[in-house]
This record gives sequence, structure tokens and C-alpha cells, in this order.
Amino acid sequence: MRIEIVMPKLGESVMEGTVARWLKEVGAPVARDESVLEISTDKIDTDVPAIESGILTEILIAEGTTVSVGETLGIITTDGEEVLVETDNIDEQKPDQERSPVINIHVNQEDIAISTIIPPSRDRFYSPLVRRIARQEHVSHHELDTIHGTGINGRVTKNDLLGYLKVQTKESSSTEKPLRSDQEMNRPYDLNVADITTMNNVRMSIAEHMVRSKRISPHVTSVSEVDMTDLVRYREKVKEAFLKKEGFKLTLTPFFISAIVDALRKNPIINASLDGDNIVMWKHVNFGMAVGLDKGVVVPVIQHAEAMNFLGLARSAFDLATRAHARRLSVDEIQGGTFTLTNPGMWGTLFGTPIINQPEVGILATGAVKKRLEVMEDETMAIRSIMMMSLSYDHRLVDGLNAARFTESVTQNLEIFDYDQIGL
Repeated sequence: MRIEIVMPKLGESVMEGTVARWLKEVGAPVARDESVLEISTDKIDTDVPAIESGILTEILIAEGTTVSVGETLGIITTDGEEVLVETDNIDEQKPDQERSPVINIHVNQEDIAISTIIPPSRDRFYSPLVRRIARQEHVSHHELDTIHGTGINGRVTKNDLLGYLKVQTKESSSTEKPLRSDQEMNRPYDLNVADITTMNNVRMSIAEHMVRSKRISPHVTSVSEVDMTDLVRYREKVKEAFLKKEGFKLTLTPFFISAIVDALRKNPIINASLDGDNIVMWKHVNFGMAVGLDKGVVVPVIQHAEAMNFLGLARSAFDLATRAHARRLSVDEIQGGTFTLTNPGMWGTLFGTPIINQPEVGILATGAVKKRLEVMEDETMAIRSIMMMSLSYDHRLVDGLNAARFTESVTQNLEIFDYDQIGL
């Protein structure tokens, strides 16, 4: 039986993606739910798993090619079916080049029979970077086809497209453009002095978002100290029982989320956005939690976090973080946030000055919990577990008093946590 590998729908707003890398070669066995290829969009990278076990007998879309949702990317063949299989690397198939030979493979449990045919040609190839710039500048596919390419076999390069745009817009300085990768250093470099790679889509998206956020929002960062002693002791006491009951480890993250969500309900100005002159006061807390991956940071969102109890928040946080690392998030699951938590403390960082995740007006960073000798209110000395916590906020909307009230609320929630809600 022939099983099609199709471009998945990664979110309501995403209609296409780029084949970043094939993880299996033609002829390789594939197990059910095993990752076959990587798909990249301007928001997220994700793996596409096999829906059935079999042999990867055909790769239809080359690495670097952008395709629409629902388009067939390759074929997995189960026992007893005859299919077409490509035999060589199709990194950059172009209609003007000699077409790759394809072998006809009959797959069963005993043998593989092979014969050779030639596939049809494909449309003009455009790199993911060129397609991305075209989308940002509203250049249609038809316009791309009219641009003279100076690359190999007439390919349109980034510089070709930017030169075309320069002529079309006459370098209008009044129009702000997104960050582009054509910005050059004054210091020369080549392969003799440095290794050079191109930023992936996720890294480019992060770079653009960070620059835009700093340009849009006047950032102010406030730093507070939190006495985590009681909370750390409680977690240590119940972590084994929690693991046995829930099946995953009890970390500090759900405590942070619970404390912050409650503080946002009491300080709604921090759970807001600016839309021009309009202040958008969100009725729900859609809680974003930054997750660091090898290729960059993604921020999965717990929708309607204010309606969840502690266990609901803990389960949602664990599920989203697990699927983020497994590259199983959809685009819809990383959109719509109203406030974000980042936790650099898990890597030993004391505190940071995080950049706001637009269009939110605040982001909170939790630092490492460190034991410290403290002077108590009765002037005795004690070893306490102290954490530094930093809030970056948009000073267009949030004043220092708003920020202080919010962080004070978060601090109180952590220092005097309601442990009864955990049920252990």
C-alpha cells in the first residue's frame, strides 16, 4: 500500500512550509511515528512523522523547496506495492537541468525489484530566503518569475530580489522594512577564517521579532528578590509522590505559572496589549512559556490559564514543553499569548533583562535559586533559598508603580504559596 507523506497544516494562519531536511533516505525502513523529514516555517520548525511503517520509496519534494499545506512530499510503501522511487539527491531540482532518474521499486518482505524511468520537470526553484523576502515585500510568484536571475542556472538570488525591490521602491526611506540578512559587517571574512552558515527560518524570525520589539516598546526592567525557602522545601518533600501520581517530575515552573497567573488577574494592566491608541485588556490569560531548543526559542501558550488549577497548569506546561522538544507543536499553539515567562535560572543564570514578546506588554524572567545567609526580621541569621526575578515591561502603558504592584503580588504568591491546591 502507498502511504503519502503530506505537508501538514501547522496552524490556521500557516498555508505553506519549507522542506528543511529529509531525515531518511530513499529505500530506508521507517517505523510508525518515526520522524521522516523536517518542515520549517517562519514561526516554527517541526518534524513530520510516518503514519505507517514501511519503506521510504519516493521523495517528491527537494530540500529547500516551499510547498503548500496538503501537498504530497513523499511516499512510504508497505508490503506488496509497486511505486516510483528517486535514487539520487534532489536538493535543487530545476526544469532546465537534467532530470533525476527514478527507480521503480516493488516492496515486499522478500525482495526489491528495480527498473528506471524519468520524472517530469518542476517549476522554477526559489530558495526559502528568496521566498521569505518575497512574502514580506508582497512580491507575487508571477513577479518572481519575471526577475532576471544571476545565480547558478539563472536562479534568482537574494541580491537579485533586493535589487529588483530597490528599483521598484526607489529606496523609499519613509517605509520601515523588517530586518534582513543582507546587513554587512565592516570586517571582511571568508571560509579561511570562519565557518559560515545561513540562519534558519526560526532564527531569522526570532531576530526580526527581537529587533522589532526593541524598536516598538520602550523597555524598562525591574528586579526583585523572592524567598523560595518554603516552596523549595515543599517541592523536595512531595516530588516523589507527585511523580508517582502524575507520571512526570514536579519542577518549579508550575509554581511560577500559578503565582504569575493569579498576579495577572489582580493586575490586569500587565495582561494587556497596545493597538495604536487603543489599550486592549485581555479577558483571558493566555500564558506563554519560553522553551529553549537547539535551533532557537519557541513560546508555547497555555490558553485560558486563569481557568486552570495548579495540576491543570502543571500538566499543560509539561505537555507543551515535551512536545516543543519533540518538535510536535502546531503554529496555533505558539500564538495568542498575553504574557510570557522565561526561566534562565534552570541554567544557573541569576537574572536577565528579557525582551518583550510582542504584542504583549510584559515578560518575567526567573533566575537561579541560590542558598544565601540572610538577616531575618528578628535580626537572627538563617540560610535561605533566594531567587532573583526580573520583569521587563512596556513603559508606554505600564508605569513603575504598576510593575512594582505586579511583582510584589508574584513574590507574595511564591513566598506564601497555597499548597492545599496541589492535593498531596
